[in-house]
Amino acid sequence: MSLKKNKYFRRIVNQQLGIILITILILSSCKTTRTVSKGINTSKNPVAQVIEQVQSTQPKFNTANVSKMSLELTLGERRVNVSATCRIKKDSVIYFSILPFMGIELYRAELTPVSLRLFDKTNRNYYETDYKFLSKYLGVDIDFHSLQSLLFNQFFCVGGKNIYPDSCTLTQLPPNLKKIDYHSSSIEQSTEISATNAIRQVVLKDKNSPVQLTTDYSDFTSVSGVNFPQKITMNASGEKSRASFEFTISKVEFNTDVKFQPTNTEHYSLSNINQLIKK
Repeated sequence: MSLKKNKYFRRIVNQQLGIILITILILSSCKTTRTVSKGINTSKNPVAQVIEQVQSTQPKFNTANVSKMSLELTLGERRVNVSATCRIKKDSVIYFSILPFMGIELYRAELTPVSLRLFDKTNRNYYETDYKFLSKYLGVDIDFHSLQSLLFNQFFCVGGKNIYPDSCTLTQLPPNLKKIDYHSSSIEQSTEISATNAIRQVVLKDKNSPVQLTTDYSDFTSVSGVNFPQKITMNASGEKSRASFEFTISKVEFNTDVKFQPTNTEHYSLSNINQLIKK
């Protein structure tokens, strides 16, 4: 990638930090173990039965190492295609790296259940925030557990770690599809399920604004016994902006010894994330 294109890519990332933090990964995560709430008789609750079927089908792993992946980012008329990698440890950490050219890491995002950090390795800056800030900025109630489930094809109820079958509604769709709807205090969530009990699409829509995030999963394949979507497409829209992210995973390993070493912040300057978002 030329120097001019490299600067162009960095500018796009800076302008769309909020959406990128939501979709990194895009890539995505490990299985979030969630069980149907105690006290619910699944034999009499059709929604709970379907949720259990989905959970038995969804990807199950403790670590994932996505060592080869392409990310196509579209913002209006602008389109950028770069390489990326992702490492995940269940319920603990997600590392996402952007490598625009020659395998050189220019950006790294480190997500934990309590914080999000973005490192700009070119300018030696880093930004740190939490999910409350991100939710307020985006107008979408989001947290680490919802992110890792959304990005790696896991069933979830937005805004927390628990699943609430009694608060969900089930709709049968032709041909042999199902849809589960769940509403939090601020978000309308819709999950479409295939005839084989795989999650095909998740839609998150803010109740008080035009903000919407649609995630589609396709090209399912079995890797080391894990049924996983090789393509994850996210479309984010607001009142005045639209962005799409398409992740195509070419190489992934599950349940291997993956190293997680947080970036040493002594070599970076802490910058104001509000200034980054306003760029």
